[in-house]
Amino acid sequence: METLDRKISLLDERLTFLEMENKRLQKANDILEIQNIMSMHEYYHGAGKHKEELDAIWAQQAADVAFEEAAVHGRYVGLQAVREFYVKFFGRFFKLILEETRIIFPQLKDESEDELPFGVQILHTLTTPVIEVAEDGETAKGVWLSPGHVTLPINGRLQAYWHWDRYAVDFIKEFGKWKIWHFFVGKDFTTPYEKSWVNAVLDSESPPQLEDVPGFPKPNAKSQHSYSEYSPFKVAEYKPRPPEPYSTFSETFSY
Repeated sequence: METLDRKISLLDERLTFLEMENKRLQKANDILEIQNIMSMHEYYHGAGKHKEELDAIWAQQAADVAFEEAAVHGRYVGLQAVREFYVKFFGRFFKLILEETRIIFPQLKDESEDELPFGVQILHTLTTPVIEVAEDGETAKGVWLSPGHVTLPINGRLQAYWHWDRYAVDFIKEFGKWKIWHFFVGKDFTTPYEKSWVNAVLDSESPPQLEDVPGFPKPNAKSQHSYSEYSPFKVAEYKPRPPEPYSTFSETFSY
């Protein structure tokens, strides 16, 4: 009897170990998939393919899917509101900068007006990820620093800028696939390539704001976050708040 009981005990221990190992491997796989989704966001955004991005890697079933950019001073809640800003408005914005680049370089022609204009570049990268997957495996959270650069037509010439953001994102599983659920962007600074971010603040120099672009759609909800750009007169903020381990989404905060 003792031998049988011992075998049963060892079997239970083995099954427990295998269950824990399976959860660990699933979590590691989830983190990798989430990182890939955010990397795909950078590739889509860098190519100006916002429609393709929204259709491919954003949640389609969640009623409260949301996008918030600190520089815009508001939040877009609901897939249609996100589409109005992130797809339709940016599409018009890209056409406006296409017109500007054609004035600068009238001898050049675009192959397709659906692509970014020649000379324009949006390049963001991802660093320092902190990703937490819920114990129930249905949601996840992550933050990233995003150093990058952009090139835009300003005052009759192409201007290069350093541009640093921070991302805070909630993810949700739809039909077994991870999707972007709530997306917050906080900007640290945008400064001309030849000028430091300190001097850019002291000289009150910054590129045009999205809110100044014709046809800008007003956010349909209040900001859920407060975030300040770099200033030599302010203490650095511990924001966005990195995620902490949690069991289910009702136990944590939302980005």
